[in-house]
Amino acid sequence: MVAQNNRLSRLLEMFFTIQAIPGLSAAELAEKCGVSVRQCYRDLKTLQDGGIPLYNDRGYRILKGSVLKDITFTLEEAVALIYGLKLIEQQKGLLDTPTQALEKLMVRLPEGLRNRLGSIEERVEIDITPAADYSDKGPLFKAINTAIQEKNILEIDYYSFSRDTVTTRKVNPYKLVFKDGFWYLVGYCHHRDKVRVFRVDRIRFFSLTNEKFVPPIDFDFEQYMGAAWQMERGEEFYFKVRFFGEAARFIKETNFHPSQQIIEEPEGALIFTARAGGMRSVLRWVLSFGDEAEVLEPEALRGMVAEVMASGARRYEEGK
Repeated sequence: MVAQNNRLSRLLEMFFTIQAIPGLSAAELAEKCGVSVRQCYRDLKTLQDGGIPLYNDRGYRILKGSVLKDITFTLEEAVALIYGLKLIEQQKGLLDTPTQALEKLMVRLPEGLRNRLGSIEERVEIDITPAADYSDKGPLFKAINTAIQEKNILEIDYYSFSRDTVTTRKVNPYKLVFKDGFWYLVGYCHHRDKVRVFRVDRIRFFSLTNEKFVPPIDFDFEQYMGAAWQMERGEEFYFKVRFFGEAARFIKETNFHPSQQIIEEPEGALIFTARAGGMRSVLRWVLSFGDEAEVLEPEALRGMVAEVMASGARRYEEGK
């Protein structure tokens, strides 16, 4: 069953990648989907055999306006596709047609399977509503996808939250990432002369230039992010927090970071340790648990939490 789920995940990722970035070669698709080129060709054939109208014209594309033959997915595979389309539907502005795609999928399925899926679809709601409003960002997402595919430089007016300023930058776009409710563009910033992370909703203006760039063959997104906490990069550090009460129970059942480790203590408390690359993000995360979290290490983070909580207490006292 695990192998089948992995296969479904691969096929879904490949389908949506081709839909979002038409024109990718088999090698580019393989790289983006994390498979070998040989496996990529096998997955492309599986999609075609399942009724997806793929064709290769300067890269792989999905035929528009075509008539699909009956799709021969199993119940589990069709459910996976429906769940994937419902997830995409939540991303306002990202793609224009997830609802129509879901309707077309249902129409093309065999009647027996369609009836079974209809019952499931009516009873499943998926809500991953983004934390920012992307409803008017459709043209921007299209420009980013085109720039990534065609290797065009983007020119953007970007609002820097930390500096409270807007600057014009040229960016070589490498990757589009959805994390913790926000979309991010990862790319080389000519203004800063280094790879940077940009929150898409903070892009005030954009222009797709005719200038080309050559993506670095050695760029690795996971390596670049390192121990980043909630997409905030910085000098890596180790931290330790003791949690109490309901917060401890919540922490115990939740995976926040690949590096986390948990040690249970008597009377329900626990010690949470991890590595991170952004102290401000960890500060906000710890503060969200109120008095049920106590930073033990490092001393700098402990002092920051104590200062913020003392300042908040003074504000409440002054407001009486």
